[in-house]
Amino acid sequence: MSDKKMTTSRKNYLKSLMLQIAAVLLEAEAVEAEAEKARYMKENCPAPEFLVCMAELTDLCKKLHQKIERVDEERYDMSTKVTKSEKEVTSSTTVTHIISLRRR
Repeated sequence: MSDKKMTTSRKNYLKSLMLQIAAVLLEAEAVEAEAEKARYMKENCPAPEFLVCMAELTDLCKKLHQKIERVDEERYDMSTKVTKSEKEVTSSTTVTHIISLRRR
């Protein structure tokens, strides 16, 4: 390599060339990602079944709402249990600390 430095115009030209190549690569990557997504959806997600009548649709909605309510109740119960357990641990830790201080 020679001791000459690159001119500013040459640097700018090479920089713009690199940016153009990167843009093309990013575009190709986006197309590839979209194709991969479509392939995955085709393999793993079944096509939706369209319901024939409004009664079936309302029945499905009712079932979904019942499931949502059940899950919300379970979540609330679990949250309550966790809060209760945290309070027990805190009080237990406090009692243990007080007992250890009394023994000193």
